[in-house]
Amino acid sequence: MYAIIKQANGQTYTSMVFGYYCPLQSQDDYERYLESIHNRFYIVLNKAKTQFVKLYVFPSGEKYLNPQILITDENQDDWALDENYHGCANILLGVNIDTIETEPHEDILQRCIQLDSEYKYVEYPEITNQNDIDNLMWAAGGFHDARIKKMETNDNGVLYLLFDGVWGCEIEMWLEGDVSYCTESRDPEYEDPYWFDSSMVIQDGFIYFYDCDCISPEELSDKYCWFKARKIKYHIMFLSSKIVTISPKKIKPYVSAKG
Repeated sequence: MYAIIKQANGQTYTSMVFGYYCPLQSQDDYERYLESIHNRFYIVLNKAKTQFVKLYVFPSGEKYLNPQILITDENQDDWALDENYHGCANILLGVNIDTIETEPHEDILQRCIQLDSEYKYVEYPEITNQNDIDNLMWAAGGFHDARIKKMETNDNGVLYLLFDGVWGCEIEMWLEGDVSYCTESRDPEYEDPYWFDSSMVIQDGFIYFYDCDCISPEELSDKYCWFKARKIKYHIMFLSSKIVTISPKKIKPYVSAKG
């Protein structure tokens, strides 16, 4: 796994991700729900790449849900996970997670630092396969609460989209090659502009991107907001804040590891 990480000063850096946990202790249902939000943490490297950090997604001291980490590569093929999808990369097996920040195994830490240095982070990735789609959806939280903030076509026929409302970030997209679309169903003058969920599908040489996760491209109509193009490239811009009030409702699963 790999991620963009926000620091307390609002600046960001990137790091490989080596673990994800969410310990729950309370027996009270609502307190347990709050723990399921605030106790989520990832194991990453600090900005200096000198030690492990337990980075909490939604720190408990904050009034609003403001994600501190966005997963940009969701691959966990080399991880050991339990039934709740909690666990770590195989390289950390046997390490005491509770003390990993203060008492790391130096040889394991150095190996993780090396793995991180070898990872090639692409700031402007292009969608070419299902793995690329999965990575985008993780970072974007399935585009839950997203809306199209800006939309324009340049002289070369490239369609530019800017989505805001995504938890923790804004996402730019560039679509090119036989571009077509329909956005009337999300026209803010007449309809709710905010997306609840989304799908992206590669089919017959095209990439389809639309505001529903339960239909195929063949079922698209003017009732949906949809885009179709030969190529799609995107860019994630971490925001300084994303204000979401905590409520007794479940939050979308993409903000944590695998559920």
